[in-house]
Amino acid sequence: MDEKTQSWEDVIIKHSSKDPKFKSRTCCIYNTQLNNPGNIGDKICPCGRMIRRHSFTDDSVETKETKKGNTEFNPPKEFPYDNKHSNPVSINVFGTLQLSGCKFLRIDVRIPIKDIFELILEDCGKQKPALILSIYGGAKYFTMTERLEKEVIRGVIDAATTANAWILTTGINNGVSKLVGEGISHYSLLREYPNKVKCIGMTMWGTINENTRLELKSQSRGNPPPLCERQIPGNVGEDRETIERNHTH
Repeated sequence: MDEKTQSWEDVIIKHSSKDPKFKSRTCCIYNTQLNNPGNIGDKICPCGRMIRRHSFTDDSVETKETKKGNTEFNPPKEFPYDNKHSNPVSINVFGTLQLSGCKFLRIDVRIPIKDIFELILEDCGKQKPALILSIYGGAKYFTMTERLEKEVIRGVIDAATTANAWILTTGINNGVSKLVGEGISHYSLLREYPNKVKCIGMTMWGTINENTRLELKSQSRGNPPPLCERQIPGNVGEDRETIERNHTH
């Protein structure tokens, strides 16, 4: 296939096949084979999802402890971000949002940033940015006057387009990230830019709310239906974010 005609999904599949470490990651405290499924109900794992919604298929931490002769398994009170309680798995959350065209990917946080750079670079036709603008901080409590907001956003977008730059944000629909995304959408309608602004949001999977996670899963290529079910109880309130959809990635 001609590299210029590759879709975002094709690029990810290609990288996954070339690099065995190019993975996502999932909790392995529990797996799909529960020891006492009748007693689980809607109990929550330290990772934040319901115990009965785990997708891991190999031996879980619970299974290994049971094999040692421990009759009662006591999970950690808080989720430990280590290799014992989480395991690399094939990437299965990736695609393009239908309405906005925003490209998304859930990937292991341990993946070197240079590998992510190479992935996006290939999706951009291997045209390297002359400048990378990193715009982070003050997401929730970021406040400016309307006039100052417009001046800042105009400056950022003008710099990005004239210098062939990439913009990096948290990617959430709040604060400065939201302003940048909305500004890109607004100014792209008013002006004819020679280059489309590349705006890349990088955030943690646990930062976004359950409805957003379900949407991303449902629009992923080849995602099995069980993974598109709610991972938390329906009566649990959430104070999490949505993604800003005017980002390119």
